Amino acid sequence: MDIILDKDKLIDNIKRQILNFSSLKYQRSLLEFKDSEGGFIGDNVFETTFLLRDNKAPLIYEVSGPYDVISNEYATIGRIYENGERIFECDIKSQIQQRTAAMLCLFFESIKHIPQEILIIGAGKLALEILNYLKHTSPHIDKINYHARNQRADTFEIKANKLGIKSSFSSILNLEKYDTIIMVTNTSECLVTDANIDSVQNGAVVASLCTTSLTGEIEGKVYAREDVNTLFDYDLTRTFTPDMRAANEAGYLDKITLLHEILSDSRPDEILVKKNILRITGTPMQNIAVLDMLRPS
Repeated sequence: MDIILDKDKLIDNIKRQILNFSSLKYQRSLLEFKDSEGGFIGDNVFETTFLLRDNKAPLIYEVSGPYDVISNEYATIGRIYENGERIFECDIKSQIQQRTAAMLCLFFESIKHIPQEILIIGAGKLALEILNYLKHTSPHIDKINYHARNQRADTFEIKANKLGIKSSFSSILNLEKYDTIIMVTNTSECLVTDANIDSVQNGAVVASLCTTSLTGEIEGKVYAREDVNTLFDYDLTRTFTPDMRAANEAGYLDKITLLHEILSDSRPDEILVKKNILRITGTPMQNIAVLDMLRPS
């Protein structure tokens, strides 16, 4: 049974973990599995975070995500350890979309961005969860445009309407009239490029969610432009995915602002006169926030 987390509490818990970033020691590892002929059959991602607690033994948060190509499904299992003992374990797959939507809303709150003209690129479960959270944090939202690669998504429109949001399908990807562009895709192509970033309004926010697209969405050189603010949720976003690693090695990510800096009153001064690119990964902070809410108090 899916557990629906309290939206305000989840946003606040993620914020607390980000402000406590210096006490979090995080590493990620990937194991890939192949059959006897070398064909890829699946993988497992392990994310381990040590929460330091002065002289007390750290709490250790572990999340694993085994995946196989035949079912095209993954599991997400979270565990907490203390003093060498597992004190909690839970399937957190149903909270994945909630934690990502909460992180996006926290980012908007931190830079004092109030979405007005919104374009959602993608029309899946996460896109709907994001609308759910946006409607909660910005009740004035009553309409959006969306662009889906394949075709109009009737189910998406029906569910958005139940949230009190009228959604209009855009067959052509046009970025110029929006102050808020949220990319919720699994594309491997760059949707925001050096060629079309000029069409994005100054002061607009473009959010790219690493949790849905491991490559693509934003061309690397866009991050380094003088008219762009690059905002990351935490420093390891630089190397989380292949496209980020390539952009980092090319020097495109030399000037970024981290979310904990913004939350510590270091909001960039030029939010309203530059284009703002948000790159969101956030897994350690999000996972800790979710697990702490699910485990018995």
